[in-house]
Amino acid sequence: MRIAAITLSALLMAGCQTASLALPASMPHERVPPVAVISQMEPAIDAALAAAERVGPNRVIVVFDIDSTLLFDPLGGPDLGDMKDSEPERFRPVERALMSLKSLALTEDDLVQDIALLDQRGIATYALTARGEDMRDMTERELARTGLTFPLAPECGPPLCVRRGTLPADTVLAAARSVLGQTELDRLGFDRGRPVGVSGGVMNAAGLHKGVMLRVLLASLGREYDTIVFVDDAQKNVDHVHQAAAAMNHEVLVFHYRMDRPQPPVPQDQRNQRWEEAVRAICLALSPAWCPTGN
Repeated sequence: MRIAAITLSALLMAGCQTASLALPASMPHERVPPVAVISQMEPAIDAALAAAERVGPNRVIVVFDIDSTLLFDPLGGPDLGDMKDSEPERFRPVERALMSLKSLALTEDDLVQDIALLDQRGIATYALTARGEDMRDMTERELARTGLTFPLAPECGPPLCVRRGTLPADTVLAAARSVLGQTELDRLGFDRGRPVGVSGGVMNAAGLHKGVMLRVLLASLGREYDTIVFVDDAQKNVDHVHQAAAAMNHEVLVFHYRMDRPQPPVPQDQRNQRWEEAVRAICLALSPAWCPTGN
């Protein structure tokens, strides 16, 4: 059973609550707690439980990244960096094909139980991922296979979710302007939208500022929260959310999750070679559109 006591870092963060009075977007407050670096999910879970004790579980939401935060590839996979730089138009479909074939694993063995504990306490959870909406099927497959669900995630409505299915870039940009205002978007460097999808507690927002997307999502859930706990493995994403939190009237606790990733069982050069062999076989047998010319 999880011990209810909160770690020292979580206590310190919980004490540094954001101001309760609204501030103009051009005057971000300075009471946002610093980003906390963690190697285990426990401090973030404990911070959410502690917040629920203070403000009530229905006033707390926990937002997780997916890749390298909830799930990871234990085999490591091939390195597609050269293709991303030299063949960007081919990189995306190859990446999508690779992701559709992968079986991912939980970053921590007790992660399902941790999130289930939040559910049991009445705390809503959500996933905000940089995956595109074109990866929704494979994302939902791996979440379901590993037992990760977000049963208390509220449905998304206006101003973002004005229709079902993929939301076009202009809708996303219009929603961001209505929620944050142009001055705040300028401060955060957000000047264009991209297609977004929200369903089943998962928001796919590839290539977008996660701080802006978090604020737009919160404004579209139809309820008010006092505390937001955000967990992500990427430095850029935690920095973006921390920047956006400066103009929010919430307690925003940002955790930079740095998992102790086990070493893949096969060296990188062998993984690359195996993928090249697999590509040759796939292209010979099926000839998908992303195959190199001449296969």
